[in-house]
Amino acid sequence: MVGYDPTTDGRNVSKVEVAVAGSVSGLVTRALISPLDVIKIRFQLQIERLSRRDPSAKYHGILQAARQILRDEGPTAFWKGHIPAQLLSVGYGAVQFLSFELLTELVHGATAHDAREFSVHFVCGGLSACMATLTVHPVDVLRTRFAAQGEPRVYKTLRDAVVTMHRTEGPLVFYKGLTPTLIAIFPYAGFQFSCYSSLKSASEWVVPARGKQNGAALQRPAGLRRAGASGGGRPGLLQGLVSQPAEGRALHGLGVLLVLSVFPARMVMGESGREEYKIQSFDADTQQLLKTALKDPGAVDLDKVANVIVDHSLQDCVFIKEAGRMCYAIIQAESTQAGQSVFRRELLNRLQQEYQAREQLRARSLQGWVCYVTFICNIFDYLRVNNMPMMALVNPVYDCLFRLAQPDSLSTEEEVDCLVLQLHRVGEQLEKMNGQRMDELFVLIRDGFLLPRGLSSLAQLLLLEIIEFRAAGWTTTPAAHKYYYSELPD
Repeated sequence: MVGYDPTTDGRNVSKVEVAVAGSVSGLVTRALISPLDVIKIRFQLQIERLSRRDPSAKYHGILQAARQILRDEGPTAFWKGHIPAQLLSVGYGAVQFLSFELLTELVHGATAHDAREFSVHFVCGGLSACMATLTVHPVDVLRTRFAAQGEPRVYKTLRDAVVTMHRTEGPLVFYKGLTPTLIAIFPYAGFQFSCYSSLKSASEWVVPARGKQNGAALQRPAGLRRAGASGGGRPGLLQGLVSQPAEGRALHGLGVLLVLSVFPARMVMGESGREEYKIQSFDADTQQLLKTALKDPGAVDLDKVANVIVDHSLQDCVFIKEAGRMCYAIIQAESTQAGQSVFRRELLNRLQQEYQAREQLRARSLQGWVCYVTFICNIFDYLRVNNMPMMALVNPVYDCLFRLAQPDSLSTEEEVDCLVLQLHRVGEQLEKMNGQRMDELFVLIRDGFLLPRGLSSLAQLLLLEIIEFRAAGWTTTPAAHKYYYSELPD
């Protein structure tokens, strides 16, 4: 696949491999088409018409020109200027392919657009070609001069050409014709990349490849549950995220039990390519809408699907685990079938809208606020670029966690629950993306833990646990495991 492909889930080739592939393809192509390129340049430089009826015309057809050049100058004439031409092709191919890869990855990570959209490939393809042209245009000028000269030769060597042209015409000679070249190359390369992508997607849709694995690397988000000294007690707000219940035991008289449950959130589909989702809480029509979106995204209104999932997630934290899996599956299905990202774009738009109104949401409904934080962290954990979270979601997720670490939030057990759970889920990823903000967040958490009043014993335990968890490198030491966690059955 040319350009960044988010469906590979981290299996994209390296940047060095992209550059080498571009260079090699340019080298081979140039060696093969050099004779035609020489003939083309001779045609362009001939003032007379390319017609047999014009007796003064030296060349009047491709075959005739090839015979004429072979007879007058020998077979090596078809590779005149081949050394600068190869420098041009190798350099152009490397810069174009590498810049296209980087640009498509940047667009996918920093915007709501999918890296494989027609428009993304058109713009990134055009820009990458312009970058490559700027890099190698001097070599292109040299190649043209060598290919155009007949006998006797004006330039004997590459060094002679550079010195002579610089002395007689000045340094700007190496950028002659740059403006029309850029104007021509942008749409040419843009359509080349975008049409290739569209035709490739169409071919995969008509003749699907066998043995494709629908699925991705699994994350391991955490769930929390509270229990009383006797092992029972009030279940935590996010108990629905725990895959397996565990029998509790008291912890040093605090009367609380923290259970960490690790489970695969994104399950790999079986051979049938189907996966069951718990959507029984929806009415029959909405269930059918979601099922169709998972199977054939192009057949439904994906804006409506995104809004249905977000609206329900803000009301039901238990559903959020299913919501994350469904969003991931719909995005994968849509990009595979149509090469578009309507659902992904609408999903991110809704997240942004709710993010901007987060204070109003918290004031209106504490449950809705906690559900929103859980949902955006879940989506942050699912939507990846080159096996890394989306940069566009890093600061919004941080802002939500900072809000949960404020003193008024720490006095509410539900918000402390949510803060600790989400740091278990995405804390390590967030720190890799922006370590300074994570340091600032844990200053708030530490200060909150030291508050003289307002914290429940449960909140103190949770905050102490997450402080030690991060201090140990986002892992649980044997001592902390013994103190905080109960064992889960296999």
